[in-house]
Amino acid sequence: MANRDVSYLVQLLRMIGKIIVGGLVIVFMFSIAGALLSPQVSEPTTDEPSYNYVYGDTDSENYLLKLNVMGPILGVPMFSDPGPFGFIISGLATYGYSVKQALKEAAEDDDIKGVFIHMVTPGGTVFGSMAIFEGIKNYREQTGNPVVVYIEGLSASGGVMAMVGADAIYADAGSFIGSIGVIGGSILYYDEPTALQGGILGGGVTTEGGIEQTVIYAGRGKDLGNPYRRITEEEKASLQKGVDSLYRDFVDHVAEARNMSPDIIIGEMGAQIFENKQAEAYGLIDGTRSYDGSIEELARLAEIEDDYKLVKRHYQRVSAWQRLLMWGRDTTPSASRIESGLQVDLCTASRQQALVYFGLPAQLCTVR
Repeated sequence: MANRDVSYLVQLLRMIGKIIVGGLVIVFMFSIAGALLSPQVSEPTTDEPSYNYVYGDTDSENYLLKLNVMGPILGVPMFSDPGPFGFIISGLATYGYSVKQALKEAAEDDDIKGVFIHMVTPGGTVFGSMAIFEGIKNYREQTGNPVVVYIEGLSASGGVMAMVGADAIYADAGSFIGSIGVIGGSILYYDEPTALQGGILGGGVTTEGGIEQTVIYAGRGKDLGNPYRRITEEEKASLQKGVDSLYRDFVDHVAEARNMSPDIIIGEMGAQIFENKQAEAYGLIDGTRSYDGSIEELARLAEIEDDYKLVKRHYQRVSAWQRLLMWGRDTTPSASRIESGLQVDLCTASRQQALVYFGLPAQLCTVR
């Protein structure tokens, strides 16, 4: 009887062991599947720079570096170390200071004979746009190499601010260029509100006597933006003065870089956006060229003719196995975390800053 009890206990323990092992195997397999299916995060290599072929002569040793400026232009990403070339997040936005860093590193590489900037942007922040301009300007001064901007469809406002540092600017057929202007933040005022959010049917609070808000502050105008009081004329004038100053700087910046008349920009062009022929007539672009035609012009300016290879910086991809080994260690920001941070950056820019942006700033909070 005792032997049968022992045998039964052994069988029970074996069965429990199999269940535990089976469960661990299932968890492990799901971990592998999740790692393989989840978005991979790319980072630039940290050793000698390496590049991927994009266009041109595969055997050429003359590199033309391709950089992209796509989506709204911001300043610095919220992540502390996205890598010097990690300036584009899923094609949704471009961080200007990261582009500037990319150009700085390109200037230190003798293999790079010129830079090709592919631009599709409605603009964005002043500082992010100026960072790209300064990066282009510094690269040209340090190396003597040419920079060509190619516009595919749109370069507006901050895009114009950034691109005018290049040797030549070309737009593909059917593009729009311009919108030289500044848009300030939007200030809401609720006139005798009686509900917050949707009331009884939509959730929130409904009152009969209105809503009263008390803000504790010191300093005249410190509560600017409080939606329960009107903006004063003094506050409005102060904000307008700041926007006017930024606008004048923008106009002078474009006029100097493109040898244009500030009076024509202010009095005739305004903040309108123009198709290719109008933009060329005003001096915003140097002509209409295709993608490959713009690359060929860059090669001509670099005096390397047909002996060139358009390249982009090589990104080291974090593999599924590497992510498994790093599981539980917060070493590399995930794609979802990066996009979440990007959304915060976009919304912050749209609500708190004067922008050089074509469109409604509030749309930045809904970019996906």
